[in-house]
Amino acid sequence: MVDRGLLYREWKQNQVVILLSMVFLVLANPLSIVNTYLSYQGCLDRQDPQYCDFIVNYTSNLIDINWVPGVILAVCFLGMERSKGTMDFILSLPYNRSQIFQTKFWLGGFVIVLSQLIGFLLAWLLILVYQPEHVYYFKHSSVGVIVISFMAYSLVMAAGALTGNAFAQLLTAFAATVLPYLIVALPILNIEFIFGVNIWDYFLSDEDYFALVRKLYYLVPMGYVANDWLTDSKYILLIPVVMSILFYLIGYISFKKHPSERNGYFFLWNTLDRPVQILVIAFGILGFGLFGYSAGHSMIGYIFGMIIGAVVGFFVSYFAIYKKTKH
Repeated sequence: MVDRGLLYREWKQNQVVILLSMVFLVLANPLSIVNTYLSYQGCLDRQDPQYCDFIVNYTSNLIDINWVPGVILAVCFLGMERSKGTMDFILSLPYNRSQIFQTKFWLGGFVIVLSQLIGFLLAWLLILVYQPEHVYYFKHSSVGVIVISFMAYSLVMAAGALTGNAFAQLLTAFAATVLPYLIVALPILNIEFIFGVNIWDYFLSDEDYFALVRKLYYLVPMGYVANDWLTDSKYILLIPVVMSILFYLIGYISFKKHPSERNGYFFLWNTLDRPVQILVIAFGILGFGLFGYSAGHSMIGYIFGMIIGAVVGFFVSYFAIYKKTKH
């Protein structure tokens, strides 16, 4: 499954990035508590103690950006390898594709999970030492951030298994985080602007509408960048767990089945080129049409915006998808 020789190769190739990621993920949680404690001490120096509270509140915390190292690791493990042309060398080694992907994936997953678990233990020890008055969402936030950062890593790894360079990997991953919103919201917004109606008024009350939006919000990976999930049900974290499994399977199957000789192109599987181009053009038409209507409040502005969107969508998709980048 995971090969020792490949692990050593990945370690030597990405040693600096792995170490920096580990240091950040280990220190982010305890440093946030140290920062809160120093702020409390500063308050005591400046004001009467009755106006100073030592409260550790994880609804606003440094570990909210713990998903960033996972994205960087995934780009280094796949996207940069393809961009530099070194992936061809790895594939020529006496290992099958399954071993290569599993080694890369689980090395990054191990770094992300273990580093944050160590950070969690250090933060827990600091809480015992400093003894703050209140600690809010410590366990829930720490566990949740591990899950969400692993989900982000899995998503970018899956994007890297589908694409032929680092830029395409990042763009595909970002598109996947907002795609459900674009598919639903853009057509509805266009209909509402053109006909001057609110579609949801025909089906839901205001309370039901906001409740539905809040539930759908967690079906979009981008929704977990903010920490609103902390104050909602703890079972919401099951969604990114399922997403992580899904992204892992997509990445594994794609890396195992798709060719590597299209390195440098946007997608390794050329069957995806045309459908994605059509989707980009459609989003361009709807998005620019909406902008044109908002600017001029007329059908002329809407049609003009759609034409611009079609042209922009075509050229952006053509040069991004069909032009091979040089190694």
